[in-house]
Amino acid sequence: MINAVLNFFFPPKCPFCKGILTDKVPVCNNCLADLPYLPENSCSICSIPLEEYSHPVCAHCRNEKIYFEHSFVPLIYKGKARERAISLKSGHPYYAKGFAYLLADKILSSQYYTEFDCVTFVPQSPKGKFERGYNQAELIAKSLAKLLKVPCVSMLKRTNDGKDQHTLSAAERKQNVRKCYFPKNKKGSGTVLLIDDIYTTGATANYCSFLLRKMGFNRVYLAIGLIRADD
Repeated sequence: MINAVLNFFFPPKCPFCKGILTDKVPVCNNCLADLPYLPENSCSICSIPLEEYSHPVCAHCRNEKIYFEHSFVPLIYKGKARERAISLKSGHPYYAKGFAYLLADKILSSQYYTEFDCVTFVPQSPKGKFERGYNQAELIAKSLAKLLKVPCVSMLKRTNDGKDQHTLSAAERKQNVRKCYFPKNKKGSGTVLLIDDIYTTGATANYCSFLLRKMGFNRVYLAIGLIRADD
């Protein structure tokens, strides 16, 4: 009853166009048809788009030690998706549900889908979370875990040491993550799904996957809202 009253006075809106939603799907049909989806021809590990007749695994994943099995990524970081990803980081936490819905759809329809024992997320530094008021990756993870019907567990932590990843080159990011991310006093087993909002070079996701493997998880998968295809 309370939810019905709230929905009447404050109807849910699509996070991408802000139009009023008419059903329970948290993204409107127009946006679902218009978003910049990841092309089918993408790396089977990190999901970066590939040239039409290239190897199924990108050069980076062939030449680096990768600690995750596969990444589920629905969108390219451009256009309306890019705008809403920026909004999610700048005071609009409710947009997380839209990205979680797209990720759930991507995961459940993928040939790489498997059952996960839990969902976790890339942590934010205490300073960053205090300034923003929330961790966008955590919000996506909690919404996605409900859709997948698995627990969401905080497994990693980030210190205030190191620099912001977006200010660094690819080589600097690989060194910086070792100063920032650490496991919590927990052990894992089975298969875990690691969540982040944007995939750029993959340094953070890969190092967090490495930590999760060291904690005892046999397999680590990624679920990333968007990927930067031109970096």
